[in-house]
Amino acid sequence: MTDNPFERRRSERCYALKFLDYEVLSDEGVVVDRGLARTLNVSESGLLLETGQFFEPRQKLRITLGLSEDLVQMTGQIVHSEPIDEEVCSAGVMFLEFEPDDRGLFQKHFQELKSALPT
Repeated sequence: MTDNPFERRRSERCYALKFLDYEVLSDEGVVVDRGLARTLNVSESGLLLETGQFFEPRQKLRITLGLSEDLVQMTGQIVHSEPIDEEVCSAGVMFLEFEPDDRGLFQKHFQELKSALPT
């Protein structure tokens, strides 16, 4: 994606502030916590979120993301989590799976975001 040797992203990112609800899942798939966050950017394969909770790498989240008139649900895995300050953390999430029909809705909204960007 870039000439930066430290860049690990394989998908183009679009900067978008969207609110989301998340549920933290145990290894058995049981909801152990929940919270609210906002996206900082999104791609076809994941998103960067900002929240008041620190996550451990490989933790799984069930995410409900509001996109215009649609709610899209997906499951993702934390790739990295870093404190921004004493109260806020950012976390990179890799998508694992979408609810039926939601992948198409997400891709439609992502393409609309991409097309709205100046070239």
